[in-house]
Amino acid sequence: MSKVKLYRIHPQVDRTGGLAQKFPKLLQEAGLADIVKQGDLVAVKMHFGEPGNLRYTRPAFPVMVVDALLELGAKPFVTDTAVLYKSPRHHAWDYYLAAKRHGFTSEVLGCPLIIAGGMTDLSVKVKVPGAKRLQEVGIAQEIYDADVLISLAHVTLHLQYPLGASIKNVAMGCADIPTKTAMHDIRTTKPRLVGQYQATMDVAKAVLSGFEKKFFGINLLLDVTPDCDCWNKSDVPIVPDLGILAGTDPNGLDQASYDLITAAPGYPGSKLDGTDGAVAGGNKVTPIYPNIDCKAYFDIANQSKLGNPDYEIVTIS
Repeated sequence: MSKVKLYRIHPQVDRTGGLAQKFPKLLQEAGLADIVKQGDLVAVKMHFGEPGNLRYTRPAFPVMVVDALLELGAKPFVTDTAVLYKSPRHHAWDYYLAAKRHGFTSEVLGCPLIIAGGMTDLSVKVKVPGAKRLQEVGIAQEIYDADVLISLAHVTLHLQYPLGASIKNVAMGCADIPTKTAMHDIRTTKPRLVGQYQATMDVAKAVLSGFEKKFFGINLLLDVTPDCDCWNKSDVPIVPDLGILAGTDPNGLDQASYDLITAAPGYPGSKLDGTDGAVAGGNKVTPIYPNIDCKAYFDIANQSKLGNPDYEIVTIS
């Protein structure tokens, strides 16, 4: 199998500028225009951040994505779904207020902001091809109805996964509440998280089955914190900013993100201080979350055929 091509911009300012100046070129070089056609309804799936968290994705990034989509003649909307647990984001009505307080509104974004599933968690039931755990899952109505899915993922570590990135953004992030519950409720495997990983891949497969050659992923390797944006507090990042990856393969994007994080030195003052993860090339996950089996997670992702883990990175400057 040939390597999947991914594209990267570095966070350092160079002759072409900083991230804001490089980002539009990243979208262009990574082939956004090959996926999005005039009139396409495009779901830009992201996380608006739990109230109390201060390291969530800056609104400038979805704004730049929306601007690029509008130039292509598409009809974008920026979206997320309500969460399973007790939170200001548990119900769409409250989530709209939380998003607004973090700077996300339709006026700022330049397109509709939609909490997919709406006030009553509307979804479409989809059969999972080659399911390991979940035979049928619910996909939030508005995301299911879109012509194109763009994952705008803030890459972080996670309490239950090696990292939260494209796959988790597509799976947990696009599912209805009953499906989120089912993903977390796998109790029959040892360790239990293996079953949760299998269920996560089932949901990702179901979502992506509706976007064949119509998926585009952006992984923001900025403020890579030890916890995801669902936490109501934010810790020191574990590594320096590593830039942004883009491409059309969610598995490749996540494998590359994990490898870049591993290769980086630990950030001074982070939870990695005094551990093997503090050195470049050291495992960044195990010192913080010893129960997470990173190899098992990526093996399951590969077995689920969510994409190609073998990649090459083209640096854009």
